Order: sequence, then C-alpha cells, then structure tokens
Amino acid sequence: MDTPIILVQAASRAWSGAPDWCMNDVDGRPVVALTVESALKEFPAADIRIIAPEFDRGGKLDEIPAMFPEHKISVFYGQDDSPLERMIAALEDIDEQSLFIRVDGLHFGWLPGHARTMLEQAEKEGLDCVKTEDDFPIQLTSDIYRLGALKKAHSLLGERPNCAPYCIHPKFFMFNEAEEFKCARVAGPAVSEQWLKECRETAEQVYIAGNMNVGQHTPISSGDQLSFHYELALDYISPEAQVLDCACGPGYGARMLAAKAEKVIAADLDIETVRLASSGKYFDNITFQTGDATSLSFEDGSFDAVTSFETVEHVNPAPFFKEMERVLKPGGLLILSTPQNSLGHIPVNSQHLHEFSLQEISGLCSEHFEIMQTTGIKQGRIVFPDDPKGQNTFMVCRKPA
Repeated sequence: MDTPIILVQAASRAWSGAPDWCMNDVDGRPVVALTVESALKEFPAADIRIIAPEFDRGGKLDEIPAMFPEHKISVFYGQDDSPLERMIAALEDIDEQSLFIRVDGLHFGWLPGHARTMLEQAEKEGLDCVKTEDDFPIQLTSDIYRLGALKKAHSLLGERPNCAPYCIHPKFFMFNEAEEFKCARVAGPAVSEQWLKECRETAEQVYIAGNMNVGQHTPISSGDQLSFHYELALDYISPEAQVLDCACGPGYGARMLAAKAEKVIAADLDIETVRLASSGKYFDNITFQTGDATSLSFEDGSFDAVTSFETVEHVNPAPFFKEMERVLKPGGLLILSTPQNSLGHIPVNSQHLHEFSLQEISGLCSEHFEIMQTTGIKQGRIVFPDDPKGQNTFMVCRKPA
C-alpha cells in the first residue's frame, strides 16, 4: 500500500471549453503540481502517472516530472474525449486485478490518508470501486478503481446508448450496475476547519477568471454541466414565457432559453460580462442588462420563470430568495442550481461565500417556494432518478399562486 499507482487526471481545457483551473499557477507552479506534491507526502514511493488528453501533448504538463526528480512521475497523453479509455491505456502494463487511486489534478486539497483507507478497504473486501459520499467536498476527494472492473465497464458501455457521460465518470456507471460491480460509498473523514481555510486561501490563486471564459470556447457536450443546467430548465419553459436569466454570464444559456421562450431578460452584475454577452449571436427576443440578484430593478410579478444557475453561493441567500419571489408572477418558477456540499460553511472555492448541503438549500427555498423537483447532479451530466444527493443541486420551485 506504500507504492500505489496514482493517476492524476489533468487537462488544459475544461468540459465547458474554458481553460481548466488545474493549469493555473500557484506560486509559480501549476495546480496539478500541488496535487502531485500532496500524493508524495503520503506515498513518497508511489508510481504517479499524470494522464491528459492528446491535445495537451507538448504543453506545460511535460514539465511536471522534472519538478520531482527523485520520484516516479510520468505523463501519458491520449483519448481526448474519454477519460475512461485514457485511464485504461495509461495502465496497460499492470495486472487487471490491480487497484489504483485516481484524483483530479484540480483537487490540490485532496486527502491521501483517506485514499489509503479506501484502498485498504477495497483490497480487504474485493471491491471494484470506492468513493466518498456524493455530497462530500469534491475538491477533497479521490477514487479507488480496480483495472479489470474498469475494462469491464468500458466493454459494457460500448453496448449502451448515450454512454459518453459515463466515459467521463465511470464510477457512477459501476455504482448503478450493482449486479456487475462491487462498489462502496464511504463517509468522508473528519476535516478540520483549519484545513478548509488553508485550501480556500490557496484557491484564491486557482479559481480565477472562469465564468468570463465560458461560452468563448467549444464545449465537450458529454461533460459540460453548465449547459446541462439550461437543458434541464427548458423542460419547464413554455413558448409564452417571460424569463429572467439572473447572473447570465456570457449569455450562452440565455440564447438557449430564447430559442423556446417568448422573451428573455439576461442580467448580470458585471457590466463587462454583459457587454461580452450582448456582443454574441443576435436574438431579437433577448435583452441584456446589468442587474444585482439581491436587489433587482424589475416590477413585482414581472416573470413567468427565473433561471439562476451557480449564483446563490456567491451572495447573501436571504435577499436573493426574497427578490426571486418578488419578481415572479404567482405560480411562477424559480429554477436554480448550486454546488451541494456537506461542509459548505467554508467552501474551498474562494469565489463562493457559502455552499449548501441538500438540507440547507431545501430549507432556504421552502421559506418562499413550493419545491417541485430536486435533482442531485452526481458529476458532469449524470443524474440518478429520484436521488437528490450529488455534487450539484438542481431545483425547480414554484411561487405560491
């Protein structure tokens, strides 16, 4: 257990098409180097393999092994669209019964000691996959896989329709196929507030300039959660609807809404963001303008629906929900998403004031709305019907008539 194989998944481009934060510099090194460094503190003799898409060959990731000359660090490139195939290809030299640790390159705050515990559990119980509970802070997590089970998952997925999201996050396919795989979710370890604060301080150099870049690059649809929020929302938007897209960002979502709704007002607090959004493809039923989600300029009862994705974690929730209720017509819908986090009182993401557990966000919504639907987005675009726990919460709420 002191010499595990650790796969560190990294890329220069996120699924949304925007630059991936794992390549941002922290004190002169990319974030992924911090993730590797954390691994080496617990497992100094580990075989660490950074796995990246082929389009990153020849880039900054090539420099990582030289940063740790006394350790076994390598970089593998391949399979742009399928991390599942990339993992398998990077492990072609090991036995199929071998277990390994997989961690996202962005997860510089991950807990290698807990990974050791999960690895020992997988070995003892003959497990194919082990992960922490779905609402544990994503930045602190890693996963355990058995290579042979991963190959089996790849084979089974080849026979299934719409399998691309599971090729990004195969663990959820394995958990969903209990007859084929032996898996376990485990409670996250105790995490000190000091560690959360240290991670948040580091994150101030990591979580930067993200939203402004979304929409400027071509996304990889099978993993793009930001567009997925709008796709889910479209099921609740009627052709006659007057819609407010609150905190619209660069406007890609507002254009998706405008393809169905009668009228869309797309508002964002930042004037430069609004200018960027309005400079995109023209729709005659969209108006872009500045607006504060906690103090809107619209009349009471102006909208049939409000969409507000990845917003409430940035603001004081009390005035946010009060304003959402005020600008909606009786019977109107608030459709929102927000990170789901069982330890969200100190979110690692330094752009967020607070992240909410499922119970917390449900309680806040219930003070103003009837909750019609709660969906837990596991990761990316993966949801399990009737399962509200996940890494992200998507909610549809109705204002009382």
